[in-house]
Amino acid sequence: MKADYEEHDAILIACCMMQIKAKFDSDEGLNFIQQYYINQGLKKFGDDGKGAVDKELRQMLLRDCFTAPEFVKDMTVSEQKKAQSAMILLAEKQFEKTIKGRLVYQGDGTREWLLQEDTTSPTALQEAITTTCVIDAHEGRDIMTMDVPNAFIQTYMPEAKEGEDRIYMKITGMMVQILIDMAPEYREYVVLENGKRVIYVRVLRAIYGMLQSSLLFYNQFRSDLEAKGFVFNPYDPCVANKVVYENSKLSGFMLTILCQVTWIRK
Repeated sequence: MKADYEEHDAILIACCMMQIKAKFDSDEGLNFIQQYYINQGLKKFGDDGKGAVDKELRQMLLRDCFTAPEFVKDMTVSEQKKAQSAMILLAEKQFEKTIKGRLVYQGDGTREWLLQEDTTSPTALQEAITTTCVIDAHEGRDIMTMDVPNAFIQTYMPEAKEGEDRIYMKITGMMVQILIDMAPEYREYVVLENGKRVIYVRVLRAIYGMLQSSLLFYNQFRSDLEAKGFVFNPYDPCVANKVVYENSKLSGFMLTILCQVTWIRK
């Protein structure tokens, strides 16, 4: 495939290619984060991996991401059937050289009964991003980028309506023992399924891996911004504007500040 570029585009592409090549030719090379399932991760990272698993589970408990274990007899047959397993992924952070654990809900199995409109979250259009960047440059605005830490698990799951199934998650494998070590009273909730120990917990917050998590976070983030006076663009639901008026004591003029918020779902 051949393509023609303007001179300035060709120079920019060439610079990017040389920078990438320089990284490959260095002693460090390019580092990509490798994630491991808990069994593999604990073998590779040892005690550091165990500490990362403990930290992640404690954080999930402290944030009330799920309830204390519940007895199977208190669940409906449908709720038990729809319950999906949790898994923990371990990875080494390249710069800090620390081990990070993340609990993930295996949401692929929920595609069978979740509708597309319940799982599709809007993302910013490329045209919207380009347009806002052009406006920012033309008007000389200050620009700030920010990240919402633990975004999904700051989002509450909606309460199940009458007749609807509640959402459950299965804690399995070695996570069961780690959870019991943290809270010995959880031992009485352990059940055996196909020879494996399982603990059932009800999900209270949007956990990574759940297909509906990104949409739930978007809806909550949008409502929070609207409560602060932001108005969403009718053409792109990921762009919001707010006009703020301030009285300038020096000049006596009314100062108008236009703030725009644009985010991209990763």
